Amino acid sequence: MANKPLLDLDTLIERPTIRVDGKTYELRSPDELSIFDSQYYSAKGREIEKLAAAGDAIDELTALIEKLAGQIILGMPETVFNALSQAHKLSIVEVFTGLLLRRRMRVAGAIADSLIADRKSAPIGEKSSLGSSVSTEALRAGGSTKHRLVS
Repeated sequence: MANKPLLDLDTLIERPTIRVDGKTYELRSPDELSIFDSQYYSAKGREIEKLAAAGDAIDELTALIEKLAGQIILGMPETVFNALSQAHKLSIVEVFTGLLLRRRMRVAGAIADSLIADRKSAPIGEKSSLGSSVSTEALRAGGSTKHRLVS
């Protein structure tokens, strides 16, 4: 019986694409990023959310979206990039951060599948739980808990 692989990886990077005015442009692939770059884009995505929620840092928010969108899109002429609205650029950044999240979810799913497979393969009678089976509730003192009528 062949085991299903926990994680299916490809060395060939396929970049996601977007279409602007009928022309297709590539985005960076999360799979080609270093760990530091991946963390950078995730942190900047959270920063965008905070700035947008604050509502008073419009210039800073606009500059950050411009910067990130410009880093994410590959090979787009400057004239086309400048023609994009802030909403378009934000959508590009959101799609990209969604791709980062999808990759993390795929890895988390592989880990969960591994843990489930380990539990299913535990020998009969062996505890399969990673935690203790001992209760953390305090033990009761002896005697009945029923109230008795005193005559």
